[in-house]
Amino acid sequence: MIKRITTKDDFKNVLDDLNDLFNFENQNQAHHFLQYNKEYIYNAFGDNSILTWNFFVWANLNDKNKYDAIIAFLNYRSEKYGEEIFAEYIWLSKQSSMGYKLLATALKFAKEKEFKYVTMNRVMKHPKSDKVARFYEKMGFVKDTETYIAKI
Repeated sequence: MIKRITTKDDFKNVLDDLNDLFNFENQNQAHHFLQYNKEYIYNAFGDNSILTWNFFVWANLNDKNKYDAIIAFLNYRSEKYGEEIFAEYIWLSKQSSMGYKLLATALKFAKEKEFKYVTMNRVMKHPKSDKVARFYEKMGFVKDTETYIAKI
């Protein structure tokens, strides 16, 4: 069951339930040099008002009453473009079908809230990076930029 997460307690439960998925991503498929840090994520966004108005989270609650997938978007207010952008923050799921359902739910919400733009990312090191790019193109996204990173 997909659930919108709007309380800090639910958000903490989601992050805790997804510990194995975070660890798997960090060990196998994460960004170059960087790893997800659940504590920092919680500290930055674990506030009821932030979860209601600026950080939008959906998670799947499975039949074992545990969360097994997450998608989150920021309400990014771009001073550069003068627009509010529905910007992907994190998207983790063991099952691609559930990942798609989370994305569809988030995009429906963005449309209802009258966001004009949505941004998505792909991690180049991820073994399914090319598949993700093809999926985005099928969904109507166009490639705008690529981000590179280096250690100093």
